[in-house]
Amino acid sequence: MQLENKPIIVISSTNSEEIPNFVRAMFKDCRLNGSKKLVINFVSSISYPEFVQNAREALLDNIDLGVYIYIWKPEEVDQMMRRIMENHKDMKGMIIYCDDNNKHMIEKILPKIPNSIKANIIKDYCK
Repeated sequence: MQLENKPIIVISSTNSEEIPNFVRAMFKDCRLNGSKKLVINFVSSISYPEFVQNAREALLDNIDLGVYIYIWKPEEVDQMMRRIMENHKDMKGMIIYCDDNNKHMIEKILPKIPNSIKANIIKDYCK
């Protein structure tokens, strides 16, 4: 299967220990949905270096795919949504991902997503 250049947008929030599993799952879904680009919007108070440190092995295992990682503080959700809205026409789809401890954060974000973008949700791991 030929992979497309259109990115899959991910909105996520997990504990630090879950980051490797989360990143592996996102790369797997990226491939299964025919894309070779992943844009991860991670809502958390951890730092970018801490995220990369936790995801390092998963990132190296999937070096052939492009990935953009944005770490957003919980109070920066509106800024994150503006960024997603600016680029929504180019996306192949969207994935929502969270763990049980961060489900409430994603539930606050979902109402802010317009219906035109919600129609592009490929998978919602928070249900």
